[in-house]
Amino acid sequence: MMNKVPVILISGFLGSGKTTLLLRLLAHTRQIPLRAAVLMNEMGEYDVDSAIISEEMPDVTVEGLLEGCICCSKRNELAGALHTLLSQEPDLIFMETTGVANPEQVLEELRSSLLADRLYLVHSISVVDAELFHEYNSRFTADKELVRTLHGQLRTADFIVVNKTDAASSREVTKVVKSIRKLNDTAKLQTTEYSRVDLEPLLEPVLASASVAAKPAQTPQPAPAQVQLTDADAPFAPIPVKSSVSRSTAFKVISAHSHDHHPKQPHSFSRLESLTLHQYSPQPLEKQRLENFLTGLGSSLLRAKGYCVLPQEGTMLLQFSGNHLEWQPTALPVSQGYVTLIGEQLDKASITDQWEQCFISL
Repeated sequence: MMNKVPVILISGFLGSGKTTLLLRLLAHTRQIPLRAAVLMNEMGEYDVDSAIISEEMPDVTVEGLLEGCICCSKRNELAGALHTLLSQEPDLIFMETTGVANPEQVLEELRSSLLADRLYLVHSISVVDAELFHEYNSRFTADKELVRTLHGQLRTADFIVVNKTDAASSREVTKVVKSIRKLNDTAKLQTTEYSRVDLEPLLEPVLASASVAAKPAQTPQPAPAQVQLTDADAPFAPIPVKSSVSRSTAFKVISAHSHDHHPKQPHSFSRLESLTLHQYSPQPLEKQRLENFLTGLGSSLLRAKGYCVLPQEGTMLLQFSGNHLEWQPTALPVSQGYVTLIGEQLDKASITDQWEQCFISL
């Protein structure tokens, strides 16, 4: 009988720090060593989060499912993607869902006849933004589907990371923990910053069952010294843009995704969608204009990330989450920038008009 491969599922709302945690886990498995593989799910058209994994750890196999959530619209593709990873004979598979996916449906799929004889769940981890937890729960109260998603991410977890405690008061962190315990009083829980948690207990069940010595280990590669990660999803490498528009066009809407689902399948959110805008103009995009553009979108914008080519700074990585805007320099060769937005009931026509204005000379 074929040995089952352990799976660690990582869920959590937008910008909570899932990819940062995943990178820490991958670095730890490399030291053991274990051969890890990753299934990354993205709402947008481009596999931005898995690109950083491939950039930092080229020996790790990454499979991406784009433009939808594996809990609903991409659910039929989940088994195929996992079997692709299984063909690489990994010791362990990490699965990171989109920030708006309900892991309850994903766990059902793992128990299906297509996967149950090949995989078994070791941990279901949920990452929580301590600063925004109560704000999001209050904001989305009227959206029952999204509330079910937020609660499902916690109910299914056996390990909960209350992250970004540096951005919240100790009183707020205590309130967050109490609220979480009302939904899940059995999961192990750690409060932390930048997804720094004790990784060894998470991997102990894998070590207990994996026959590491029977397989050739990954070729050790030195991890980058003191990599500066944001506490939102980690930086990523650029993806070539497929475009058919005229070069005189100042912008391009790359994708405008809303949560598509089968009528008989429960879906995890209703009003959240993604929109990717492309820096498709010979005119430089000024940093201050872009910052004004993002902050001007107000509360409808929950998350933004992308690469921008700026006239003075060169190529910069942009991370926006919870009204916190961060820039990081990068040496990655990016000829054309882009920004992916995720928000609630985005006014696409207005947003693209505002984006175009960023390129008009004063």
